[in-house]
Amino acid sequence: LICCSFLEIYNEIVFDLLQPKGTAMPAGGLEIREAKGMGVYVKDLQEIVVDTAERLQHLINKGFAHRATAATQMNATSSRSHCIFTIKLHQKDDHVSANNNFSKMNLVDLAGSERASRTGAEGSTLKEGANINKSLSALGNVINSLSKLAAGNKKVFIPYRNSKLTRVLQESLGGNALTTMMAAISPAKTNCEETLSTLNYAARAKTIKLNACKNEEAEHLSKLEEEVEMLRAKLAEAEGAKIEIDTSRYQEQIAEMERFMKQTWEDKERDTQKHEEERRALEQEALRIAERANAEHQRRLKLLEDNGDLELTLQELMSLGGEAFSTWQSQITDILEKEQKVTMQCRAVAVCKDAALHDVDTWLERAQSDEADTAGDRMLLSQAEKKVASMSRELDVLTAAERQLEAAIAYFLPLLRQVAAKVKLVQDDEPKDAKQTEQEQILALMVRQMDGHRASAWNKIAEDHRNLGNFVEKIQGFLRCAQMDEKAKAPLLKEMKAFEAQSHNGPGQEACIAQGIPMGMASEHLTEKHIKVTSNAPAACCARLLGGTQKASSAFGGWTPNADTKGEYIQLDLCNSVVSGLSIQGRRPVSGSPDQTGPLLEKLLESSDPRPPGRLYKRPPVRLIHDVFMIAHARFHALDPGEPNFSPSHLDYDQLNKADRSAKVEFFDLLLSRLKQALEAKSWTIPPLKLTASDILGGKNTVESNRMLQLLCYLALQKKMETEEDTAGIFKLEEQWVTKFTLSFSPDGKSWAPMMSEGDKPKVRVFEGPGNGQEVKYLSLWAPMLKPIRFLRLTPTEWHAHPGLRLEVFGFTEGCTSAALTEPQGRLDVVQKQTTLMRRCLAAASTWATEKWRQLQREEEEKSLQALAAKSQVEQQLQDALNQIKKLRKENQDMEHQITEQEQKLVDADTEKLRLTVEREKTEVQVKALEDKLTNSSENVHEATGKVRELEDKTEEMQSTVQDLQQQLSVLTEERDLARDSEEELWELLNEKEDQLMDTNQGYVNLTDQLNEMREELEEKIDEQAQLMEELGERNQLLMDETMKLREELAKYRQAPTVAHVDVPNLLSSIAATGKAVQGLPSDGTEESTA
Repeated sequence: LICCSFLEIYNEIVFDLLQPKGTAMPAGGLEIREAKGMGVYVKDLQEIVVDTAERLQHLINKGFAHRATAATQMNATSSRSHCIFTIKLHQKDDHVSANNNFSKMNLVDLAGSERASRTGAEGSTLKEGANINKSLSALGNVINSLSKLAAGNKKVFIPYRNSKLTRVLQESLGGNALTTMMAAISPAKTNCEETLSTLNYAARAKTIKLNACKNEEAEHLSKLEEEVEMLRAKLAEAEGAKIEIDTSRYQEQIAEMERFMKQTWEDKERDTQKHEEERRALEQEALRIAERANAEHQRRLKLLEDNGDLELTLQELMSLGGEAFSTWQSQITDILEKEQKVTMQCRAVAVCKDAALHDVDTWLERAQSDEADTAGDRMLLSQAEKKVASMSRELDVLTAAERQLEAAIAYFLPLLRQVAAKVKLVQDDEPKDAKQTEQEQILALMVRQMDGHRASAWNKIAEDHRNLGNFVEKIQGFLRCAQMDEKAKAPLLKEMKAFEAQSHNGPGQEACIAQGIPMGMASEHLTEKHIKVTSNAPAACCARLLGGTQKASSAFGGWTPNADTKGEYIQLDLCNSVVSGLSIQGRRPVSGSPDQTGPLLEKLLESSDPRPPGRLYKRPPVRLIHDVFMIAHARFHALDPGEPNFSPSHLDYDQLNKADRSAKVEFFDLLLSRLKQALEAKSWTIPPLKLTASDILGGKNTVESNRMLQLLCYLALQKKMETEEDTAGIFKLEEQWVTKFTLSFSPDGKSWAPMMSEGDKPKVRVFEGPGNGQEVKYLSLWAPMLKPIRFLRLTPTEWHAHPGLRLEVFGFTEGCTSAALTEPQGRLDVVQKQTTLMRRCLAAASTWATEKWRQLQREEEEKSLQALAAKSQVEQQLQDALNQIKKLRKENQDMEHQITEQEQKLVDADTEKLRLTVEREKTEVQVKALEDKLTNSSENVHEATGKVRELEDKTEEMQSTVQDLQQQLSVLTEERDLARDSEEELWELLNEKEDQLMDTNQGYVNLTDQLNEMREELEEKIDEQAQLMEELGERNQLLMDETMKLREELAKYRQAPTVAHVDVPNLLSSIAATGKAVQGLPSDGTEESTA
């Protein structure tokens, strides 16, 4: 029967390495006990029955998987505990029980002793090292005591109980055992002290004398029985004495020994089987827990991927302990802010575009409705031109914002892919745990999210561009409706045809950015066979942006040619990819970065030399600095010649470590002085070290400490590579960068064509480099109609110090661009061309309209001058008119005087009429008397006839008087008509002049008002004259009517045959009636007497 157990002693606590995960462990670990017949044993330590070698190996592997380990500066997987694998063999004879034997084999793995100064242990690791040294020291004391005992000294105390390690190994060291010790030593000179100590340790152990004998089961059982009887006696004695003591300890020991004695092989097999079942159940439970944890992890990854939130994914990554990713938050935030800025700028451009097109549409409507060529149209054109100019400026701002976004993404993408590739590379070389696997998966998720986010962001930007452009039809309609001469319109039509003829079907800058990914210089997907340089080939692998992923890629801080001459270049094989951009960085050969010190030291070390762990360089300890110094000075004599020399105590680290602080300060001051002398001898122009011995001893100013180590490595490396060729560029240690360079491409590596600039006269394009060695400068290489290229060559033309560089190329495979990104409407360059064309059209139309308006203005000015001349003439005419008006006023006054005279004559006529009326009345009286007389005598007929004649004469006189009045009335009427005609002519003249004066100058308003006042006065007076003339006309008409009646009466009277037949009374009565009807007739003053 074979049983196995496996334990470890960690920090002086015993643990069972075969205990399944998930089971409870005692807080203080397992107990170590000793009993007669059982020896020293560990209570509750599991013993598992094995039947095959594979099963035994499985238990060993399982125990080592549970053992405590940690990384130190001396060992990446340093054991932090001692472990003991015990194999018990029990031989049973079924026929003779006395032949039953058993034995035990302990396989012990001791943790090595440590010096904190060399391991760089801190915290819990330092405590572990202290406990390891304590237990090994106790083991050394036991071995010393046993060696003295073997030498014959009988009075020696063996301190087994000073440590749990010596307690468990008590039988193996000084009991019934055979012991073999195997010492692990190092051939390195730097570890000579540890090697000597270990050999002395083993030599003392070799002097121990052991006596091994056969272990028989019967003897073993008899000793157990004696021990049980002794314990029972003690228990009975305690019970008989009736003393109140704790007897549970005795009872527990008795029960344990009886169980051990009665335990058979079958019991052990059942216990082992039960343990196996428990182990399997626990393993199944652990597997289910792991599966649930993995399912939960996959679910979280799926949620993160579906959410697509980079910041949330970064928080998940940082929750795994990734402090190195803390700077990513600001970079991602910066990218998102720049995206928001681009979106807001697109909206600003859209607002300008809508405002400009609204003015253009309004102008087109007016142009089509024959309302063009007015001040409003010119104002619309001017406003539209200003708005398109504003849109053009906003497009420039948008272009700058997009370039900033492109540069921010181009800086973060290589960094993200480099870290993801570096983590994957490290985990491929070492066993992965769940945390590391999760970190790798989240980094891969971030890479996918970043690619998807970049593509979606630029798709959205292209969609915004599509909303900004597509106004070619507006330009065409504008050109059709624009009232420009052919000479002004011809260049615009030609440019419009050229724009329409251009092919905008290739991938735009948005497509290149959306699809362009780092080609693999930083992440090292482009291997060394894809890189070709003209010189300094050993450093070609260092021409990777951000230092690449392999250690060797960051050793020299970049690539620089051996000679600082034009014509040196670096060439990349891009495997027929469309190149969209390039990031370039300077070379920093002595950067002080811990990530550069280790790879640089690797170039010096031989394959057999131990490699310090990478975390040592973050805070270089004194031992590491001394070791690098010894390699540079003792092995390669890099600090020779120089004064003063290093003393032997300086070269021996043990002596230096045991010396006081002043001696250490003296050594480091001497080291810094000799390093300065060596650098001056090399004529390397580098910034001086700002480092003191106190900084080195205190672990401060780690950047300068790393710079010192790097300089020591370069000095030693130059000695080592003296015989090698093509390495001169490595030892140009100034910070250096390329300020200007050119790019060429080739499909086959034979025929090369330089990248040309755009324009009517293309020339070789010269690119600007970074401003210092640390800055990453991104350059967009987009050009219309990009084609895949196989080889890309970068040739420096100007540089600072030396043409040193690191670079990354961005590109994509042809055909992977989405259709939405290839549409011309989504390209900002097309939108800018349309805007420029629209701006030129509006500017030309506005200029033409302005020139036309200015020409019209000049014509108007000429007309104004003519109008001013006409104004003077009109003023003269007005003055003449005023003079005429004065004359007319005078004539009017004369006319009024005449009218007054006529009125007086009319009054006189009325008086005469009254007189005639009186006379008529008298005549009637006389007629009556005559009638009486006629009846008496006919003699008076002759007298009456005479009177009739007199009356006729008077009538003729009255007619002549009426004719004179009519002639006077006609003269007044003609004068009135002439006055009216003059007035109408004056009014027409005034109206014409007023129209002209109203168009030319507002200043004539006052004069016009005065003329209006004069006109009103004249109108009033003319109205009065007209009214008077109407009254005269009415009176004249009445007189003419009366005259006509009188003439009719006289005619009738003359037609009478004889006097006898004349009816005198009726005639007189009719005359009297006529005299009553006609007023104002003159009277002759005669009176007829009665006969």
